Amino acid sequence: MITKKTCLLLGAGASTHLGFPLGAELKRQLLTAMDDWIQKKGSSIPPKLEVPVEDVKTFYEEMLHSNFSSPDAFLEKFPEHKRVGKYLMCEILSKKEIERNFISQAGWYQHLVNAIQVDKIEQLVENNLSIVTFNYDRSIDFKLHKFVQHHYRLSSDEAWQTLRAAIPIIHLHGTLGEYPEVPYGCKDDILERSNSIQIVHEIDESTEQTKENYAQASRFLNGAETVAVFGFGFGADNVRRLNFFKEQEKEERDLCVAFGRTSGSLNQQEVNAKMSKWGLKLNKHCYYQPCNEVFGHYRNPFVS
Repeated sequence: MITKKTCLLLGAGASTHLGFPLGAELKRQLLTAMDDWIQKKGSSIPPKLEVPVEDVKTFYEEMLHSNFSSPDAFLEKFPEHKRVGKYLMCEILSKKEIERNFISQAGWYQHLVNAIQVDKIEQLVENNLSIVTFNYDRSIDFKLHKFVQHHYRLSSDEAWQTLRAAIPIIHLHGTLGEYPEVPYGCKDDILERSNSIQIVHEIDESTEQTKENYAQASRFLNGAETVAVFGFGFGADNVRRLNFFKEQEKEERDLCVAFGRTSGSLNQQEVNAKMSKWGLKLNKHCYYQPCNEVFGHYRNPFVS
């Protein structure tokens, strides 16, 4: 059981162990998909998209030859392509929601399950854990839901309601479909589901829903004794909206930031400079290791 008040802050790097691509790889897969559409002269473009192949060619060429490290960054600059871009991101990521990948690629999720496990299901709510994620995929929701369902022999509905009451999960940028109504790994209704994800520049900070989501995320983060930050890129807008990281942060603050071996298009020196703004120190708060390896070699943020 997690007794110390803990908040997980997740970015794209938090689910790479399950095969979900980071920005550069997602960009490559988008380009490959568009190239296939172009080579087939538009015959494989989903009719519901209602986009001519000439527009796809323009999107393809502009993304291929521009110097943006991720589809999100590109679409922020060229929002006229977001309908097709979001469709392709949703399609690609939905195909990565594969249940059998949990057989050998459960990664740090297994550490999380071990940490929250209790003897009796009634005790699950005693875990002091909240989860804030920028990810569209539902792998964290799925893993925790299925653990509760099968470990404690509950129905799917009972397990989901129990999990929701015990461990709040906020998806700040939307998801690939409302889980569990849209099953994990579902490949249907991609266009409709793509409308529910939001890239950074689409976030409307004036809406009540957005205000409430970020306010709740900020409350979880600022109210936690321990914050584990996995795979988060520290984008300026996202950091500002969270209202948690502060310049010249005190070193004693209990933060664990796992980047992975690389951090998007930034090299380690650039990331060091970026982190120093927030008072975060290498090998004290920040680790250039995949999330899973932080547990074995450095620290377990789920242990009091």
